[in-house]
Amino acid sequence: MTGITALAIHLPRLRLQRAAMAAAMGWLCPRGEARGARTLAYWDEDPITMGVAAARACLAQVPQARTAIRALTFATTTPVFAEPQQAALVHAALRLPEATRTQDVGGTMRCGLLALHGALESTDPALLIAADMPLNNPGGMAEMRYSDGGVSALVGGGPDLLTYRGGASLSAPFIERYRVPDRPLATDWEERWVREEGFLDLVPRAITEALAKAQLSAADIDHFVLPCVIPGAAKAVAQAAGLSRAKLAQPLDLECGDTGAAHALVMLARVMEDMHPGERVLVAQFGQGATALVLEATDAITTFPAAASAALAAGVTEGNYLKLPIFRGLMPWERGLRGRFPVNEALTTAYRNSEALLGFVGSRSPETGQVQFPPSRLAVAEAGLFAQTQQPCPFADLGGTVATATADRLAFSRSPPNCYGLIDIPGGARLMMDFTDPEAERLSPGDAVNFVFRIKDLDERTGYRRYFWKAVAAPAPSAAD
Repeated sequence: MTGITALAIHLPRLRLQRAAMAAAMGWLCPRGEARGARTLAYWDEDPITMGVAAARACLAQVPQARTAIRALTFATTTPVFAEPQQAALVHAALRLPEATRTQDVGGTMRCGLLALHGALESTDPALLIAADMPLNNPGGMAEMRYSDGGVSALVGGGPDLLTYRGGASLSAPFIERYRVPDRPLATDWEERWVREEGFLDLVPRAITEALAKAQLSAADIDHFVLPCVIPGAAKAVAQAAGLSRAKLAQPLDLECGDTGAAHALVMLARVMEDMHPGERVLVAQFGQGATALVLEATDAITTFPAAASAALAAGVTEGNYLKLPIFRGLMPWERGLRGRFPVNEALTTAYRNSEALLGFVGSRSPETGQVQFPPSRLAVAEAGLFAQTQQPCPFADLGGTVATATADRLAFSRSPPNCYGLIDIPGGARLMMDFTDPEAERLSPGDAVNFVFRIKDLDERTGYRRYFWKAVAAPAPSAAD
């Protein structure tokens, strides 16, 4: 029986304080308690980049599984493109085998768990990625509750952390939230009806069926995961399903908010940090039906890293509510003369150089060990350039060191200043790169950096966006290092 081999999350660093949101919009939409914060994706993050970040962390747990993956599913309710397929871009950034089936799924916040259900019922090693940025009307409770984030789960390809015992998915035309393709903001229906007729009817039935397939009873479950932004609904479902012995997972509403299609597995990642071998967890999610999966921890669960807790604690406090509508393109703003340039993407060139641009692959001389970017058949040597066979050299996981740093307030940026500089890469390459993330202006020569996959440019006329790799500050080494 297959199971989850690795699981990792990605949360944007910005934590938009709900008190700041209430202070900005409370005059128009008075709300009560505004505790905690929600994650806010930086201007150059979207579901694709967050999915890549989560998947890189997931694959780092089982590096040998990369070549065995035969299926990649990208799940989101907020797709970047109607066309092209997003999973294909993620696949290229992760440098997965060409013989990998890729697909996008969406339409419901349950799409991530639905895709995991499908992968667990299959025999092929599969990578699931769910990432979301739910957009809601300014000033509403949904804007405060939902947030941005991504998660990735590897099924098969190595020893299981959690073995799949059984699961069930029910479908129903229960529409609690909708958004048509040409509208950026979703509309939610009345909360009490969603709780009583949706969660409390469909989810317990899915749980009963999943337990029957797992040949277990409710008393055999130790942990229960159910994302729900309606206060008290998850506890009521647990009682209705007879899960009286199970520990109810924290919704993480104060730490990061509900990350939509990713959130069931974001909550699971946090729960796994506290699980012991032999314990069972039931993961459920609601949305035009319900899915419930029963998983059992193996001895390998003791090796699962506490990365979710670290990500939850790694936020940077943000008190400016206006960054939310501006980063999402919901509010016009003055860009200055330098911000009015057109972005034209040459798709032929982009495809021809896709391995370098999306996979961040340079070249290495087999004789001298010298690496260079962009890749070239001409090797660099002290004596000059000479032609020889170059080997592909992936840079994404190498990291580098800042050689020069500039924080430019004259150049256009969606979050000034525009930060960039030269980066020295092990092996001899030196590359001009953008710096990103909050506090990028603090990077200075000699600092260690890691590389992240981000939006490079946005074409305001067509909506097209292109991607490349940027530099972020590397975490400070811990005492264990």
